[in-house]
Parts: sequence; C-alpha cells; structure tokens
Amino acid sequence: MADIGLRLALVVGVLAIAALVAVISRHRVSYHNALDIEGAGFSPGLVVFTSTDCRRCKEALEVAKATGAPLREVTYELEAGLQERLGVTGVPLTVVVDSAGRSVAQFAGSLHPRRLRRALERSGV
Repeated sequence: MADIGLRLALVVGVLAIAALVAVISRHRVSYHNALDIEGAGFSPGLVVFTSTDCRRCKEALEVAKATGAPLREVTYELEAGLQERLGVTGVPLTVVVDSAGRSVAQFAGSLHPRRLRRALERSGV
C-alpha cells in the first residue's frame, strides 16, 4: 500500500515539474539588438518581423492587430533581404515607429498588450 502512495507522489511531482518548465519557457524574455530602421521607409505604427512557420509570430501579430495601429508585417520568406539588411536575427520582433520613421520601442518574442499600447502612446501613433 505504501508503495502505491510513493509511486503516486512521484508521478504528481514529475507532472508538477513538467508544468513549471512549460510555464517558464512560455514566458521567457527574448532579446534582440536594437535595429536602426531610420531611412527604411516604414510608416508610423508597428512593424512586425515574422516567419511563416513561427507560432509565436502569429501570436505577436494578433496582439499587434488588436491595438488598431497601422501595421506592416515583414515575413522572412517573402522579404529575407530586408530582414537581413536591417539586422533582424530572430522573430517575432515588433518595432514601434514614430512619425519621423525612427524606432521608439522594440519587443522581441511574445508581446504584452499593455506594454505595446504604452509604447504606441509614447510614440504619438
């Protein structure tokens, strides 16, 4: 009887550890070097660098679209040269562009809606 209890406790412990790892990996912070997009011709609003086979890119696009701000998606498979010229090394990468065409905020990885809205407000978009 004690053997069953020990096995059950072990299974519960393994499941708890697996759940913790899943939560931590989903909320990891991504980093990307700052891009110099001035002169690239982007309109004020959001520029989201993506790839077609990227689940996190689709999630970032949904958050970006929900803001209602003007949005330009730059997909690697369609515009690899542009991403490479600008120095994009990872996707999703979301950039807030002000009226002068400068990057005023940049978010690598998953987007937090509140942080994105605040950056848009600061940019005047």
